[in-house]
Amino acid sequence: MYITDTTDNVRKVFEKLAEFKETGKLKFVIYVFDRLNAGHINNKNEVNPNLIEEDDIIIFDLDMIGLNNNFAEIYLEYLTMVFNNVEESLSKAYQENGNVVGIHYNECDKSLLSMFENLSYNEKLDVLAEIFIMLDNETLFNDKYPTLELDINGYEIAKNIIEQKINED
Repeated sequence: MYITDTTDNVRKVFEKLAEFKETGKLKFVIYVFDRLNAGHINNKNEVNPNLIEEDDIIIFDLDMIGLNNNFAEIYLEYLTMVFNNVEESLSKAYQENGNVVGIHYNECDKSLLSMFENLSYNEKLDVLAEIFIMLDNETLFNDKYPTLELDINGYEIAKNIIEQKINED
């Protein structure tokens, strides 16, 4: 891991992710970007945060860190195409209304996704920051197929993400 000041829960997510094959890692990254794209990374851990009338809900989006907010959707589309090229399944993944549909998760995948969903808002931000660093350094995937082509590097993106953490007193 590149991020050092994080919780054991985040470390456990990446330790489990390291055990996965390439397609399992790809499915996890797709899942995280899908959650990001749908506004599910928020401080209330709400599935539909846009339906909540509270003013104090914080929904993380890439605009908060200086990236174009549609980057998540565009990158998610790219990841979905990569998944369809490497997965030997008859059913293909596709985006519908901004969400990825058609990826089948096995029990091992679901265990990792459950670990991610049970993280706090700040821990999810740490996971996202770590993913950006790993993608930029091409250390997440052995085949190195999904890469980032941005004007800003993964460490800068991670720093900007970590600055969005909230005080959880």
